[in-house]
Amino acid sequence: VTVSMTADNIINDGGLCYDSSCTFGTGWGAYGSLTNANNWPTADSLVLDLGVGTHYFAWNVVNLGSGSGGNPAALLAEIMWGDQVHSSSSAWEIYDFTTGAFVSNATEYGTNGTNIWGGPIAGISTHASWIYTDNNFVDADQSAWIRTSITIADVPEPAPLALLCLGLLFLAAARRRIQH
Repeated sequence: VTVSMTADNIINDGGLCYDSSCTFGTGWGAYGSLTNANNWPTADSLVLDLGVGTHYFAWNVVNLGSGSGGNPAALLAEIMWGDQVHSSSSAWEIYDFTTGAFVSNATEYGTNGTNIWGGPIAGISTHASWIYTDNNFVDADQSAWIRTSITIADVPEPAPLALLCLGLLFLAAARRRIQH
């Protein structure tokens, strides 16, 4: 699983959660360095070795300086596994880190490459949206905890599946020969 991310201004904390509340987990640093954490126009990507099941992710986005129309905050992220992609959107949640309680769905402020953040951030598709709380301008929230989850299904390996199909074809051909 590859997680690509950036935030305006920084990703301060977060990582892979132990459960859906996302109040405890393994920080991003355990999976690699976020060398661009303080450079929002450049994305970081981490590769995680995850098995079948549901996995929960969290980000703490911090808006440095005073929040205003000229200094909004946002997360832009994408989780990819196999041929699946889960991009940041209003389906992702803002939550209370202390209690794990749902606060609201994230608010979308434009897709990668549009709106106030300018040209696309390399390494993240243009389907991903910049997201944050609904209070993003004039006295904006200084930080927000954002979470989402993915489910990795048990998918048969291509080679064993191909062998099974060949075996079934062989049996069907042999059956026809016996009947003639």
